[in-house]
Amino acid sequence: MLLLVGFEPMPHGSESVAQAGLAHADGCIDRPRTECYILGNSSRRRKMKSPLSSSAKPVLTILVIAILGVGLACAGEKATPTSPPTATLAPTATATTAPTATLVPTATATLVPGDPTPTATLVPTATLVPTATATAAPTATPRQSALTLTQLPGYMAEWGQPQRGGILKVGAPQSPASDFRPSCVSAVFGTMCANIYNQLLRLDPWVGSMIGDLAKSWELSGDGLTLTFKLEEGVRFQDNPVVPTDIRGDEFVCEDVQASVDYYLYPPEPKRTPGTRQLGHITGVSCPDGAKGYTVVMSFNQVLGKTLGKLSKGVSMLDKEWIKWYVANYFDALGAASPASFKLATGTGSMVPLEYQPDIAAKLRRNPSYFREGLPLLDGIDNYILKDQTTRFAALATGQIHWMGAGTVSLLPGQVVQAERDFKDRIVLYEGLYTFGYQVKLNMNRAPFNDRRVRQAIHLAINRDDYLLFQMAGTRPRAILMGYMEPYPAFWWGTPEKELRTWPGIRQPKDQDIEEANRLLDEVFGKGKRFNTTCITRNSTSYADLCLFFADQVKKNLGIGSTLQPAELTVLNTLTEVCNYDVNAATTGANEGDPDDRLIKYSRAYEQSAGATCTLEGITAAEPALQVEIESMIAAQTGEPDPVKRAEMVRAIDKKLTLEMMNEIPFGWLMIFYATTPNVKGYTMASFVTFQYSIFERVWLAK
Repeated sequence: MLLLVGFEPMPHGSESVAQAGLAHADGCIDRPRTECYILGNSSRRRKMKSPLSSSAKPVLTILVIAILGVGLACAGEKATPTSPPTATLAPTATATTAPTATLVPTATATLVPGDPTPTATLVPTATLVPTATATAAPTATPRQSALTLTQLPGYMAEWGQPQRGGILKVGAPQSPASDFRPSCVSAVFGTMCANIYNQLLRLDPWVGSMIGDLAKSWELSGDGLTLTFKLEEGVRFQDNPVVPTDIRGDEFVCEDVQASVDYYLYPPEPKRTPGTRQLGHITGVSCPDGAKGYTVVMSFNQVLGKTLGKLSKGVSMLDKEWIKWYVANYFDALGAASPASFKLATGTGSMVPLEYQPDIAAKLRRNPSYFREGLPLLDGIDNYILKDQTTRFAALATGQIHWMGAGTVSLLPGQVVQAERDFKDRIVLYEGLYTFGYQVKLNMNRAPFNDRRVRQAIHLAINRDDYLLFQMAGTRPRAILMGYMEPYPAFWWGTPEKELRTWPGIRQPKDQDIEEANRLLDEVFGKGKRFNTTCITRNSTSYADLCLFFADQVKKNLGIGSTLQPAELTVLNTLTEVCNYDVNAATTGANEGDPDDRLIKYSRAYEQSAGATCTLEGITAAEPALQVEIESMIAAQTGEPDPVKRAEMVRAIDKKLTLEMMNEIPFGWLMIFYATTPNVKGYTMASFVTFQYSIFERVWLAK
């Protein structure tokens, strides 16, 4: 019954929870009719009726309570107390009362822009692209604490004084498939597991610059082939009750770095992609002060600009003895998310796993032995799994959750419009450039997509500007033009838009390209003859829209029929791992901002995931000469230390993949919108948001 207070009655007179969910999946609120339809000859997209009309108000209330009730019934539970707040911190936030719409303080929901400047991993610097000149001194990061937060770059005075306590409630879009592994970097599931771990380096969550995490300093040798780390002292692994008593609480030392890097590079799990794909140039890790010392020397066989970026994300530091115990007794349990496997996760991070209930919630609590004094400020993070995007938005608008953001399944365009229009005092919006774009992938293992003419016809027929218009959130763009690579200047290595707009398939107007596309298909199938296909994708609105957009474009411009086939993530992964599909609508991107993140999946010189392996097989069979040429170009750019020369090489590959290989048809690079309630402080959203999980140790809930 308490939950009903949070949902009804709603403030602002006649507003209802139903109105909180009125955002259409196609983002059509308050937009001209022509913008709400993607017009085609015989395949006009039907305008979506809001699933939450005013008559649906009682149903929504019951639905939200039913979904949230299981998880939020204990939302007011108090976490196990740790050390008391220091005198300089503001009074402890109440953790026993879930914030409701009537308790959220009035605030103007002005859009908080993302950092438009590419981060250190995106813009090459002397640190990331070393020269023969030795560094004058090690790069050092002072240890942070709750007492120093207000002195750090990026702190905003309007946040007020940091406060201690409270459970941050996150709306998660789905249960994880396999993201409890230590390399927890998913934008969708990262809030469930990333804060359990630390890396040697990290990007500052407030300003985006490279700082130390478990390394307090690092120094690169003059030839760029040796990286020396000085570790933070006194850091201990979490006291996880599931772990044997002789292992839990071990101190983090050099031998743990050795074991963690080895585990990352050569994982024992059969279905996990080896880390050698990204950091295969590591030749060894040594401990000059002994295995229990605090000095680590990492050696490389070549100088690569991506090294520091890769070490800042995904290479989680684990206890050497924990790795032995885990592999011997559980092997790959963290690769299959379950209540038992969740509790196995053990690192040095700010949060420890409490419990995971599939399709309900994943809960974390403060690590009482965290090495940064007074952090985290939160008592815990509860991730409530709310699969329906409209329900998540309604829960945010009514204060039942504090935070909504999950990469591509974040706020829909219509929800952005509605948040600004109807909920300025209850929702704060953040926008940033995402680490991924949207695309469809054509399976070259199958006819007719093994024929370049068919792929070229589809490439030519897709109107990217229609897609950019489709993704508008009111007056705010939710996607930007791209080739195969991310666009410049958002991505330093990408092709500038001015040049992209001269390329066939991307240029305007479309008449010439559509005419050529149909000529190619007539050449393949006969005059006026076409084929039907199926588009598989994740079963969420954002992804289904990709297939629907693709179907509309190829139908009206080419006469090709395409059927939507949504699937649960586990089913989808099974299909894509063996290339059992025609067309796959998905994201595409670079996790750490280096060109290799996008390119090495085209090279047989690297170990690949199962899905990438079968994709490569199809590419090699259909385009053997082009594949060899691209592999050679990839190898050349990887080893090029001059960032300007490398950018030229990458842009040449971008053009060749976009206009010749065409196994992936990019639609647009994604701008994403996250949102919080106004009492969430210390949160910012920089571009390439998946770097930002460590921000939650600095976030607090204001009274």
